Amino acid sequence: MSEYDRQQQGRRYEGWAFTFCKAAFLVLLFRQYSLLLLSGLATVFYLFAAGKGVREWRCWAKPPCVTLFWAAVCLSEVYRLFLQKSWPPEALLSLLTRQ
Repeated sequence: MSEYDRQQQGRRYEGWAFTFCKAAFLVLLFRQYSLLLLSGLATVFYLFAAGKGVREWRCWAKPPCVTLFWAAVCLSEVYRLFLQKSWPPEALLSLLTRQ
């Protein structure tokens, strides 16, 4: 794989990460359960982009702050949803018991 192809693939990953970054920021404002998934995806795709050598990111924060921020948000959501309450969380119970 040439350096150009590597950079292009990295830019594609960064594009996906930017999409999830925007979505996660909006959900952060409205506090829905989807914050866990979106922040996790933003973190993963930013890591992929960084691994491919991309250093110019379009998010509101710059590397590595944006990756660390969304990773922290994701981990706090894991704690809030799964570890803070008894298992299974009330949200999951309400979905399972709907008739």
